Amino acid sequence: MLFAWRTIAMADNGRVKRYHSHLGKDIFITAGSAKELAPGSFGVCAIGGGAEGWSVVHIGPEGDVADLGGEYYFGTPEEALEFVKELIEIMTT
Repeated sequence: MLFAWRTIAMADNGRVKRYHSHLGKDIFITAGSAKELAPGSFGVCAIGGGAEGWSVVHIGPEGDVADLGGEYYFGTPEEALEFVKELIEIMTT
């Protein structure tokens, strides 16, 4: 499966994040922090700069962060992104 990647700059902090949208849901690839993600979005977050793996999170309506992978982490951001996309598909069916 091909992924449609675009890079966008977040104006409030100048950081560049990778962005993907799947079935109308926003997914951001981050360097590790989910604090700046908007409510309702998903994040694929680097752990230890990506050397220790990648986690998957969802930002709730009040800004609370839920770790969707539990104790399971992914070896690559692509694996984590595929997991998020599968979750979104389950949620929308």
